Amino acid sequence: FGHGEAQAQLFVSRALPALVASPCFCGPPCMRPSMRHRSSEQQAFVAKLRQAALRPHRAMTLRKPALALAVAAATGSFGHGACSPAELRRMPDGREYPLECVHWLGEGDRVESLPGRLGDVIVDVATGERRHVGNCEASGGRRDRRELVVDAGDRLGLASYYSSWIVDAVSTHTSFGGMTSNWTVPRAPKSRGPVPGMSSVYLFNGLEDGGGVPGASTMILQPVLSHGKSGCVLDPLAGWRFTAFYVTGSGRAYCGRAIAVSEGDRLQGRMELAEGSQDTWVITADAGSKGVSSYTASLPGLVMDAAYIVLEGMVVYSCDALPREAVEFTANALRDAQGHAVTPAWQPQVRHPECAPKASIAGHDVRLEWSSSASVALQKPAAVFV
Repeated sequence: FGHGEAQAQLFVSRALPALVASPCFCGPPCMRPSMRHRSSEQQAFVAKLRQAALRPHRAMTLRKPALALAVAAATGSFGHGACSPAELRRMPDGREYPLECVHWLGEGDRVESLPGRLGDVIVDVATGERRHVGNCEASGGRRDRRELVVDAGDRLGLASYYSSWIVDAVSTHTSFGGMTSNWTVPRAPKSRGPVPGMSSVYLFNGLEDGGGVPGASTMILQPVLSHGKSGCVLDPLAGWRFTAFYVTGSGRAYCGRAIAVSEGDRLQGRMELAEGSQDTWVITADAGSKGVSSYTASLPGLVMDAAYIVLEGMVVYSCDALPREAVEFTANALRDAQGHAVTPAWQPQVRHPECAPKASIAGHDVRLEWSSSASVALQKPAAVFV
């Protein structure tokens, strides 16, 4: 690894795209699967990282705890023993999924979720190929990453963190048939965590089947604006990306094309029943001239009865990991299954109060705001891990 802080800083900055893409933070054993999902640059660096991890490093002195945390993460020296060989990808629904349960779809591809938890069928619209995939339980492979990193952070004097929805507004109805929202890409967060690449943030509108009860839904449709990594965006140093997401009741997550967007870009997130259908949805992340991420999903037997506007954070150590300005979701349009307009009855919900978040309602519009001051940091593990 070299000697001294400057070399360590260089190592950490180059290593992060590979390191943090391994959600269990335990080094080379977790980096073996699914190399095909990484870029050629990341694949080459993973190979170098594996070689470097075999070199002696315990005698190396680092002056910054964050650097020690990153190097320990790279080499599996936290003392937690072997980790699961399956990589886990955290999705904006708050759960973690084995990487083999995350699928990247082409434009216009279709997912057919089978009733009775019999899995999904992925349809390639270009070739007509139909591929059945069985259930893939997120809970079976889920791991509380907070427990791991908080433990290491405590040893190194770092603050604790949480990963959760932070603030949202919810409106319920017996059966939604569509949702459309507009918002603008805000200024990016000042911080990506104690080591760059740890923290991520998501802003989205979404539809669920849980009646607005936390933890009751089995799936979610969501066009997501993300900063940093997510289950669908592998690069932890990514800037703003806009992507169509669908997480199914079979424990699988589906990703549309990730569109690179910039501060000030206008976005529209849409989820709407296909014309003449009562169970086939079109999920669209529309970034205008920057591009569109879209595909369809067939959801027989499921009723969308909860609409959300959400700010979510992943691995939030301090408030400067959040965007540097509030975000207003405007022209929020809800429709029922027959296509009739539904007046939103937004109810604000604060999940984590540490950064003074709030959801302000003005007619159909929802404004999400918070303090992004770096002076506010978490000192204890949050009690809720959603």
